[in-house]
Amino acid sequence: MAQNLQSAKLGAMPIGKLIFKMSGPAILSMLVQALYNIVDSVFIGAFDPVNGVLALSYALPMQLLVNAFAIGLAVGTGSLISRLLGEGKNEDAGLAAQTGILLALIISAVFAVIGYFVSDAFVRAYTLGASTANGEANMQTVYEMSSEYLAICTCCSFGMMVEIMFSRILQSMGNMIVPMITQLVGAVTNIILDPIFISVLKLGATGAAIATITGQIVAMTIPVTLIVKNRNKWDIKILFTRNFRLKKRILLDIMRVGLPTIVLNSIGSVMYMVANIILNRSADAVWAFGVYFKLQSFALMPCFGLNQGCIPIMGYNYGANNRSRFEKTFRYAMLIAFSFMCVVIILFHSMPDVLLKLFSVGDNANRMKIGCQALRLCSISFIPASFSVIMIAMFNSVGHGVKAMLISLLRQIGILLPLGYVLSAFTELGFTGFWMSFPIAETLSVLIFIPIAVSTVNKIFKDKSRDLEQPYLLDDGQELQTAENA
Repeated sequence: MAQNLQSAKLGAMPIGKLIFKMSGPAILSMLVQALYNIVDSVFIGAFDPVNGVLALSYALPMQLLVNAFAIGLAVGTGSLISRLLGEGKNEDAGLAAQTGILLALIISAVFAVIGYFVSDAFVRAYTLGASTANGEANMQTVYEMSSEYLAICTCCSFGMMVEIMFSRILQSMGNMIVPMITQLVGAVTNIILDPIFISVLKLGATGAAIATITGQIVAMTIPVTLIVKNRNKWDIKILFTRNFRLKKRILLDIMRVGLPTIVLNSIGSVMYMVANIILNRSADAVWAFGVYFKLQSFALMPCFGLNQGCIPIMGYNYGANNRSRFEKTFRYAMLIAFSFMCVVIILFHSMPDVLLKLFSVGDNANRMKIGCQALRLCSISFIPASFSVIMIAMFNSVGHGVKAMLISLLRQIGILLPLGYVLSAFTELGFTGFWMSFPIAETLSVLIFIPIAVSTVNKIFKDKSRDLEQPYLLDDGQELQTAENA
């Protein structure tokens, strides 16, 4: 009963309070989670100022790909559960949860194989193109550090995969506290272990990887233990039952949102790789972009937390055909994201040197100059990016994952990379042109998708109302009713 009330609040609690209740824990936990990614680089930079941050930067694209699959499958599962609960289909919601867990286990096994056989070749190919830019004497060290770090993180990705899936399942039912505690415990574990393994035991990048996967596994045990101990107290059957069977309809519904979300998050990996190729003629520019990428991931985490909190709210109210609450959630989220990003931009513009010094910039004046310019110009993109993140949440909440994917595809690859290449290579702006392409790409993509978002909302609720008015037969096939009167 308690969990039924937990889900029902998505359709009854005042929107402002509900967004705070749903998004607050997600924002806090994601900020801490993003912080330990920065801490990895900070400790590695202190351990080896010349090669450390570069080594983790070259491992990042593959890590982003693993994260993309974990998040995509979990988002697809959570979105479907929210919609099914809004429609009162608890049995199907339980089946969706079980299917999502199975997918997480399968994909983690696939990445274990990939990590074992592919990590070394991936990093070697990636670092070869940067050898002339970063100095032949250091690139062998960078390659070795990066390869070791990536292999460990990829082979042991099951902790992250399972934890993210269980957290999204709980969030889809309105439970944001357990996922918050889960991510906090994992992040704190990582942060505590980083200096021990990296500096005290002098394991370097290998130590950073061990600390990372240990934090993920510890985090995974929390929701798993809670759900197993309380298996009969949830309003849906989360764990596998004897009658569990894969159903094509459920699988396709998960992938309809999950697959575009995987592609959406994978776009960041592609963008990062191609951007480094564009910047490879300067080691300092590669370093600056690596630092900016980690800082912007941290800065945008509140928007992603808001995204997580709003997807179940909008998904539930779409399923319940409550357009006013759906649209109010969307407007509130936009306003909150905009306000927060204004504060972040002020910080990036007023103290870029302080942020850069966290990553062992040393006495490299050129590195500091390029880094300050990158932070100031690229951070202008945070405001339009915040709008994109909320629109992505809206599309995912109603099962339109392809449109969510297209926003990211347009802003990170369709506009950003071609524009950044042209401005940096064929104009006198140089790297300044590349940094300028970030706010330009974000702004253009938002302007293109605003009318698409409005049109989508109008259409889905029109279709939903029409479906509710259609007559249908009861299960015994004898009485003809309308869905509304049933």
